[in-house]
Amino acid sequence: MPTNEICRLSAHDLAALLSNGSLTAETVMDAVLTRCAETQVSLNAFALIDEVGARKAACDADAARARGSNLGPLHGIPFSVKDLIHTKDLETAFGSHLMAGNISDHDAHAVARLKEAGAILIGKTTTPEFAHKAITDSPRYGPTRNPWNTEFSCGGSSGGAAVAVAAGLGPLAVTTDGAGSSRIPASCCGVLGLKATLGRIPNEDGADLFGTFSLVGAMTRTTADLVTMLNVMSGEHPGDPWTRSVTYPPCVVPSTPSATLRGLRVHYKPRLGNEHLDDGVAVAMENVLDILQRKGVIVTRSDGREDWGNEMARVMIRGPLAARMAHFSDEQRDAMDPTLRTAIAESETLDLRALQQTPMQRAALYRQTEDIFEHADLLLTPCVSAPPPRIGHTAAEPISINGKVAGPMRAHWYNYPAPFNLTGHPAISIPAGQTPDGLPTGVQAVAPWFAEQRLIDLSAALEELLPWNMPPNT
Repeated sequence: MPTNEICRLSAHDLAALLSNGSLTAETVMDAVLTRCAETQVSLNAFALIDEVGARKAACDADAARARGSNLGPLHGIPFSVKDLIHTKDLETAFGSHLMAGNISDHDAHAVARLKEAGAILIGKTTTPEFAHKAITDSPRYGPTRNPWNTEFSCGGSSGGAAVAVAAGLGPLAVTTDGAGSSRIPASCCGVLGLKATLGRIPNEDGADLFGTFSLVGAMTRTTADLVTMLNVMSGEHPGDPWTRSVTYPPCVVPSTPSATLRGLRVHYKPRLGNEHLDDGVAVAMENVLDILQRKGVIVTRSDGREDWGNEMARVMIRGPLAARMAHFSDEQRDAMDPTLRTAIAESETLDLRALQQTPMQRAALYRQTEDIFEHADLLLTPCVSAPPPRIGHTAAEPISINGKVAGPMRAHWYNYPAPFNLTGHPAISIPAGQTPDGLPTGVQAVAPWFAEQRLIDLSAALEELLPWNMPPNT
């Protein structure tokens, strides 16, 4: 089987071919590593590729299968991990020159669970420095490019993960999501990006365990792969207090996805406190809603111009940054991304009263979201308000929409995902077609706590009714 054909296969399909002997783990790994090497210069999806370790693990996986060993559901399947998540014996550099040589003695628990299920780590995917922005470039690794058009950004901060999955550089990617960092690049690159309910997937290495809103996420090209990945990574871990004593059934792929739509109540908000929405994105969202309505979905609407906590999110995200970066000297900070230095300075000068108000504002935002679920099963929104900016656009520059300057990117481009990090609700970006410029866009779906199955049902139905493709030349 040709390399590109292997790389286009889902984890589910690869598992079947590995099981029946049509492929070996070594063959699969050779194809993926070849594809990684071919695209690294043009796409720059990886901060680090562990070729030696991946090939050895693939050889060991084939030997275990030959011995008749007990095999996990992902045995021999390649996966990647964002360069923000600890991986044993591999550098985790946070996209920063300042973290060179930072090698952990353990895997983050979500990573360990994937390995226990038989998945094989390829390497670490790129992230902006300390994941501080929604565009994936850094002084250490440079820009990561969108596989649909390399003149454009892939979004961020899990941008390398989105590019890897979209371009066939391994079907599974472990991400983080603090303000949409899984969903934003998933939308930009045409793949699935999930932020599960707070406490479903352990994030025991998080800096703030009790007030956290940054979670470990998952990215795949198919719903079936997302279900397997979510089920494997989920579960209690003593290092993360939010996971304690939480029980929920595993998710499943519905046997007849379209049938799950009849009678489903969705509430659509084209905006979440922002004024501007790209015409192409708006058309893509209306197409999704039309498809759903024709299958029996009950759609209600409101404009969404009410306050969705954008300023509160800015204060909460920026608030701890100065403390987190305090151990770096002024000389070391000179080596940082200029926009990170600006963000640290912003953190150091935040208004105390604004910080004091955030716990109550976060609670109010949770209640505001819960009110929607009194009358709807899912909330739908665009994932971002416009296609991604071009390479070279900085996080400090305003975003332009429909040919007009809209304003700061946080408030006017990627404002949609952040509220649900703060409320803890599960949310997903599902491919929703392309805008007229040929770049993907995604619809964001939000569900009640631990109702990931509703997101899976919707994803499976849209995968069937509005099939999404891989980028050209993959």
